[in-house]
Amino acid sequence: MRVDLEQHCSNMLYIRDAAGLTGPADYVVPPLAPAVELRADLAPFATSSAAEDWERWWTAHLIHLGHAAPVALTPAGPPPEPGTDLRALFNAVIDEANAWWRERKAEFVHRTTGAARQRSGHAGDTVARIERELGRTSAPFELTVKLLPMEQTWGRRLRSTLVVVSDRLWLDPEARDEFLDPIVRALV
Repeated sequence: MRVDLEQHCSNMLYIRDAAGLTGPADYVVPPLAPAVELRADLAPFATSSAAEDWERWWTAHLIHLGHAAPVALTPAGPPPEPGTDLRALFNAVIDEANAWWRERKAEFVHRTTGAARQRSGHAGDTVARIERELGRTSAPFELTVKLLPMEQTWGRRLRSTLVVVSDRLWLDPEARDEFLDPIVRALV
């Protein structure tokens, strides 16, 4: 399993939360944590058009998430189309979104190293439990886990080998085990 904190999705959610845009209609994506302040100065660009563009931008990114990215992309990922309200929102907050993400990354590293890691266990615990239940060693498999800093326990399987989850879910051994169980069983 490869696990990392997902910067581009975090930046996209930061823009959504700072502008007060609505998210995808077919599923709820919780707000980031700590909460991103709703910025009144972004209101002129927080239009229904920007919300629709955000949803398309988000969906397109999730489709390509986990595939090799062009070398020219920055950690902030590809920006929205120029000349749109969404691009204006992106330009207004991307630097603070990147700084916010770096702070979350440092906090996550602190919470998942040393003694803190011992208390929360790790994903290998789920694999070991399933192996014991099956009475055999698992088949080799790959699973990429992209983490987002969210207050709520949340997860979404994007492909058989790719999931996006909240760091809260990932750091809760019981919630992580419950979420991973059907995914790992399908892979082993």
